[in-house]
Amino acid sequence: MQAYRIPNFLRLLPKKPGGEISPYFKDADNGYHSWVREKIGWLFAIEVYNAEMPLLAALAWPLASCKELRGILDYMTTSFMLEELTDRCSSTKAVARSQLWMRTLSQCDKGDNSRHPFIQTMRRELVPSIKAAVDPFHWPQFIDSNEHFSRNTIQEALDREAHSKKTVIRDIQTYTVMRRESIGTRPCLVLMRSTRRLYIPDDVLIHPTIREMEDVALDMVFIVNDVYSFKKERGDNGGLNNLLIVMQKDPVTDHLDLQQRLDFTEKLFKAALDRFYACKKTLPSYNRDLDQHLAAYADGLIDWIAGNIQWSAVNHRYNTFVDDQDRKNHIMRLEFDGPRRKLQRFSLVFLAALTVTLLYCFL
Repeated sequence: MQAYRIPNFLRLLPKKPGGEISPYFKDADNGYHSWVREKIGWLFAIEVYNAEMPLLAALAWPLASCKELRGILDYMTTSFMLEELTDRCSSTKAVARSQLWMRTLSQCDKGDNSRHPFIQTMRRELVPSIKAAVDPFHWPQFIDSNEHFSRNTIQEALDREAHSKKTVIRDIQTYTVMRRESIGTRPCLVLMRSTRRLYIPDDVLIHPTIREMEDVALDMVFIVNDVYSFKKERGDNGGLNNLLIVMQKDPVTDHLDLQQRLDFTEKLFKAALDRFYACKKTLPSYNRDLDQHLAAYADGLIDWIAGNIQWSAVNHRYNTFVDDQDRKNHIMRLEFDGPRRKLQRFSLVFLAALTVTLLYCFL
């Protein structure tokens, strides 16, 4: 087993403006896991428990009310399900599943009459809960951002097929543009604006400086996600859609070994953070209220970036660290393929495929 140093991303950020964690975390955690035990089959429930979504919600949305936190968790459940159901399937199935998911989210009372139990739960319980927690001003922005997210899950499936045929061509820049959407955080930023009552119109959000500030915030989120999830993804599917693997194909970084690539992610993160601060300093001015909302949005982005780092370091879905000492020292240990490792990888992939098959046996 070989040890690698992961960058300490959190030390690069300021203190979270909204506070460390929501005061409603324990209530949200208990209520959500009680619902999971009652409503979701045990195979998927294991994945949900390991993801520790209540912790992410409480860390990334520290100012959300108890009701809003539950609506956020219901949305995270639906997006997590979409990821699980499209992560290992063909592009044809990814298209069908993504479109069904999107129709259910946007038209829960008019969607297809799917027999799948999760889609039924999504239609009857989750979507109404989400909609009740989102400010009506933000609902169209929320749906639009999810349209982009669902389309990019299809693109990831196409990329996997291209990789299997050795036709995929990817560099860091093109991967970054795609990953900003496929990570699924942009809808979460709409939810953040809703919880903070930040009424920023569409024509303001597309201003180049504001859009870039949001984009580089998303870059910091996916850089951290790809680093901390690398160990898990390497075991699941070789990490095909992961920045550390993309670096092996980019002419700028293809000569770097894994530790050097990890070090390079810190440079990318710092560059994105520098651009974020530059954008924040040059935000356009509109009127007093809107200017205050834009400044508060920048604070909310910092909360989300930092909360994502805190969650990534401790959640059991990634299991990045062997123990607390390695977590403290930012040491990730990897076991390279031998006969035993290959058998473990095959078992994990088989179990994941079985889980998805059982989940969709009614679809």
